[in-house]
Amino acid sequence: MSKIPFLLVLKYYWEAKTIFSAHSPFIYQFMKNVMGDKSESENLRHIELKRRDLVNSKSSIPFIEYGAGSSVGRNDSKRKVSDVAKNSLSGKRQCRIMHNLVKQYDLENILEIGTSLGISTAYLAVANPNAKIITLEGNPDSANIAKTLWKELNLESINVNVGEFSNTMNKAIDEFQAIDMAFLDGNHRKQATIDYFNLLKPKAIQKSVFIVDDIYWSKGMNEAWNEIIQDESVALSIDLFRMGIVFFDHSVMPKQHFKLISYKLKPWSIGLFG
Repeated sequence: MSKIPFLLVLKYYWEAKTIFSAHSPFIYQFMKNVMGDKSESENLRHIELKRRDLVNSKSSIPFIEYGAGSSVGRNDSKRKVSDVAKNSLSGKRQCRIMHNLVKQYDLENILEIGTSLGISTAYLAVANPNAKIITLEGNPDSANIAKTLWKELNLESINVNVGEFSNTMNKAIDEFQAIDMAFLDGNHRKQATIDYFNLLKPKAIQKSVFIVDDIYWSKGMNEAWNEIIQDESVALSIDLFRMGIVFFDHSVMPKQHFKLISYKLKPWSIGLFG
């Protein structure tokens, strides 16, 4: 995640609610069961051991960069797997929240945009072994590492589609009658993020949960997040700083936007959320 001005972090910290100031029953249960559940199964410990192996890896993979609507940009440079593991993977705290979301709301049909090395996908698969999971990845070498990791973890419910998102996304979306969870983590550009949301929105149902990663990554990403939460289909939005979550169940409460934080976190730790 790019460096974020400390004053922005501090502003978020003072505006965010803790579980002690959450008056909505839905938000209280979210903070207790999704943010607050830190139980760690044997399966989750195994995933974190795999993350450690990636962090310590000595191998490298070709660097591939995708832009919204652009062709693949490949050059001769290599990127260390350890650098990807340290800097680009969803952190343990974020993965645990997504894992808890799947369990809490019984989410079964999951689309992830941006596989990377497969750690976040593994957390989702462990949360619901019966889930149908499709994940999209632009770099075939990253996808191969992810597939090896899932095989070693005995996770068989994951399908990865490799290629530029403009070529793989529509096909993946068509494979779902409805999308219970979508995780948008593959392109940190404003228009691409908005376009992905609009493509996914027709598949949203009452219990759907869409997650937008790195909503404070840049001015553009924050603008994309603020545009998404104003969409009339969105019933409730939760800003966790590191990511944003939108719900589509309008029966929960009148349309509202919340910034939430664990009471244990300090201002200087928010930007390191993960």
